[in-house]
Amino acid sequence: MKRTYFLFLGIIICCTFQAINAQQADRIQRDQRGYTPPPKINYETNIELKDPYEATSIILPKCVEAFKLDTFEKEILKNILIKQFESRNAILSDKKNSREARKKKILDFDKIFYKELSSILSEEEIEEFKIMDFKETKEEKKKKKKNRRKNRKT
Repeated sequence: MKRTYFLFLGIIICCTFQAINAQQADRIQRDQRGYTPPPKINYETNIELKDPYEATSIILPKCVEAFKLDTFEKEILKNILIKQFESRNAILSDKKNSREARKKKILDFDKIFYKELSSILSEEEIEEFKIMDFKETKEEKKKKKKNRRKNRKT
């Protein structure tokens, strides 16, 4: 009687452990459409610092063409843009500030930047400047590469 009782109890225990392992409670099953784990959130932002002179060389010709600036206004705009990008890089490279603090400082510097722009541009031109697209097109990149190659050869 005791032998059958222990045998029966052993079979029940083995079946219980097999059922637990079959469910794979500790692992996420592949191709299962039900539960998906929440994505891992990366709290570190990807901050891209721009070279002030390179960014100015992209923006300046477009502004001169759009607003028909003379050489004096062109130099003023160049200095304002360089100062803007340098201050933005200084804010973004400071790791001590939180994201909200950086955002607030950048907005403050943008206000100062637009006030400085008002010395050479009118209000309508400043609004136009805000909506201008300063990204380089493929043709402009090709022209730059060509000019660099020509300068290397000579």
